[in-house]
Amino acid sequence: MNMTLKQLTWQLVGVQRGLLLVSTFIALSLLALCGCRTPARTDAVASLCSKSVVVPNLTYLKVDGIDLQLDVYMPAKELGGAPWVKFSDERRPVLLYIHGGGWTDLNRAYRNLNFLPYVEKGWAVVNIDYRLLKQAPFPACIADCRHALNWIYENADGFKFDTSRIVVSGESAGGHLALMTGFLTNDAALAIPNHPINRELKVAAVINWFGISDVGRIMETWNSPSYVTNLVGDISKKEEIYRSCSPLTHVNPSVPPVLTIHGDADQVVPFIHATLLHDALDQCWVKNALHVVKGKKHGNFDETEMSENFRIIWKFLDEVGVNYPTKRK
Repeated sequence: MNMTLKQLTWQLVGVQRGLLLVSTFIALSLLALCGCRTPARTDAVASLCSKSVVVPNLTYLKVDGIDLQLDVYMPAKELGGAPWVKFSDERRPVLLYIHGGGWTDLNRAYRNLNFLPYVEKGWAVVNIDYRLLKQAPFPACIADCRHALNWIYENADGFKFDTSRIVVSGESAGGHLALMTGFLTNDAALAIPNHPINRELKVAAVINWFGISDVGRIMETWNSPSYVTNLVGDISKKEEIYRSCSPLTHVNPSVPPVLTIHGDADQVVPFIHATLLHDALDQCWVKNALHVVKGKKHGNFDETEMSENFRIIWKFLDEVGVNYPTKRK
């Protein structure tokens, strides 16, 4: 039987439609028989409380009559009955988070939202306070942060911290403190009477959010004699304090990898702090990256930019072998 091209085309279309209907019917039937359903989408924020708990207000150091405290965000499962919570048996990477505020203001609660992506990924997070300048001049706050790092080591077994995967992070003045915490090796120079640190403290990486890399340069930018006095205490030691408390001073080939995130229109901590640090690390062949947020000032990043910032963070931490779920004992 002879068919025209048009008749043949329509016949093939009919066959294809029939096969599609049959295959669709078979697939739906199999799903019904198996009781299969399309997996429901979960809300990452809403689900945080189902897999994490907060252990608050733990004192990590008593100094000058001050209780310096921290909160631990722990991977855990709510049981709905005694013993109520089951903590992870697996050692987890740890984020040590240090708030900003020009070393003069704010506290650990102010930036809680900044590290929730780590909690969602199953990290442990240690969020700390430290002595502000009204309580003690430099280098007290740096020494405090090193003691918080020491606390993580001391409590690694109880909290299942993986001390080979400690990342330090902070924003602005907290970025400066994160860099100093990660770069320093000689705690004797910062010794707090009756509170020695008797172990080597290392971190795996630093995530520096628009932090200060040169203390002398930022003091020139801020141009406040009273600020300088609060910072150094003894004004005769100003230059020594600027040098010893600047991350740039401590850059060497053994410092940990650093990711810096900085807006190129920042007027509070000018962008040059990021480029100077990046160049110094490059010169020492230290693994590092500078993520520039175009046209942005001091942390005024929008939702899209923050999503991109954390995409860059996870990529960087993957590259340096830190990111969960890489398992290490």
